[in-house]
Amino acid sequence: HMMMFRGYAVYYDAVAAQYEQLGLSHSRFNMLRSLYHAEGYRLSMSELGAHIEASVPNVIRMVQALEADGWVRRLTNAADRRVTFVELTDEGLARFRALLPRALQIWQEVQSGLSREEQAMLSHLLTKLRIGLLSRYIQRESLIDYRIEARRRRKSRQQRQLNEAVTPA
Repeated sequence: HMMMFRGYAVYYDAVAAQYEQLGLSHSRFNMLRSLYHAEGYRLSMSELGAHIEASVPNVIRMVQALEADGWVRRLTNAADRRVTFVELTDEGLARFRALLPRALQIWQEVQSGLSREEQAMLSHLLTKLRIGLLSRYIQRESLIDYRIEARRRRKSRQQRQLNEAVTPA
C-alpha cells in the first residue's frame, strides 16, 4: 500500500512539474484531455468533475480560467437549463493537439526507468487492480458513473436535510 501511495505521489509531482512547462496545471491538463477524448469534445460540468475527481466549485474555477485563456467555452443545455456543458473551442482543440507530442514525451521520460515490458506489466496490474476494486466495492463498470451517481445522492440528501430544517415539525 505504501509503495503504491509513494510511487503515485512522486509520479504525480514529476508529471505536474513537466505540465507546468506547458503552461498548465496537472488538473487543467487532465480537464483538457477529458474533453479531448469526449464525444464532440464536450462534457457536462458534473461529468467533467467526475473525470478529474474535482468538486464543482473547483471545476467552475478551472473552467473559468481555461475559458479566459480561450481553451474552452460553456454552453447551456437547451433541454435542461440546469446542465452546463464545457466544450473545447477550435483554438483550444488546436492548442491541445499541438501539446500532445510533448505530453507523450513527458510520459515516456517519467516512465523511462521501466522497460517496455515492465511498463506493460505495470499497466496490466493497475488495470487488474482497478477492475477488481470496481467490481467488488463500487459494483460499476465505470468509476465515472459511480462518481456522478454518488454526487446526485449527496445533493439529494443535502436537499432533504435542508427541507427538514426549514419545515416545522
